[in-house]
Amino acid sequence: MIIKVQISIIPEDGATEIVEEEARLEREKFSAAELGLNLGEAKTILTGLQRSMVTQQAANFVAGQFHCLECGKALRHNGRHKIVLRTLFGKLQIESPRLYRCGCRGKKRSSFSPVATALPERTSAELLYLETKWASLVSYGMTLKMLGEVLPVAEDINTTAIRNNVVQLGERIDRELGKEQGVFIKGCQRDWEALPVPERPLSVGIDGGYVRSREQQKAGEGGSFEIIVGKSIPTDGKAKCFGFVNCYDEKPKRRLFEVLNSQGLQMNQQIIFYLMAETR
Repeated sequence: MIIKVQISIIPEDGATEIVEEEARLEREKFSAAELGLNLGEAKTILTGLQRSMVTQQAANFVAGQFHCLECGKALRHNGRHKIVLRTLFGKLQIESPRLYRCGCRGKKRSSFSPVATALPERTSAELLYLETKWASLVSYGMTLKMLGEVLPVAEDINTTAIRNNVVQLGERIDRELGKEQGVFIKGCQRDWEALPVPERPLSVGIDGGYVRSREQQKAGEGGSFEIIVGKSIPTDGKAKCFGFVNCYDEKPKRRLFEVLNSQGLQMNQQIIFYLMAETR
């Protein structure tokens, strides 16, 4: 038996339907080994589908960029190149023509790349999510092995790329975090009495420990730093963890407050803190 896997793309402008064959599979007998798709075939098919879809999407987008959006005049070309986009299903190279901006309304006639402008991030959000999620649980090397085991990305990323993506995402989250404050209690007793009766107290367990720094330290200098970690457990809902490096994190109070706030903290609600180190 021969199985063909094809992708059919129907343009919105009514043009001819595009049909591309992505894989041709052969099955001779009914057995567990030949039943359905194996992992290698699935990776190959997903890679092909991703490439075909992105290529057609990019071509459709670029086709609408060759005229000025204000006056409709055709834009001059200034060469073309390719940009690299890393996705869950492999690394892609997308055609990215450069165009001269229109001179209408006295604009400067500089060149630009519509595709590069539309795709400022060169790693897809889903791949970045999985890299960050797994790297928070295991080492960068193990993260790379797990990604390569189930997705067609083994040759397209490395531990350095994963680390850089995790660091950049962490820095972006920190930038989006609100400003640090000395006190986060708002309102007065009259305001709190007007609030609904809160749930039972939030329970927050806090622990800490010292980790040796990877950087070489001179004799007599401290080579460790303190990490504070904790878990907030509401009456209903999921517990959430938090952590920061003591005396290094510039927003430790804000970080804890945002965790509690995301769990529905009210200003009239009690919070019980447990220092885990004291119970050892």
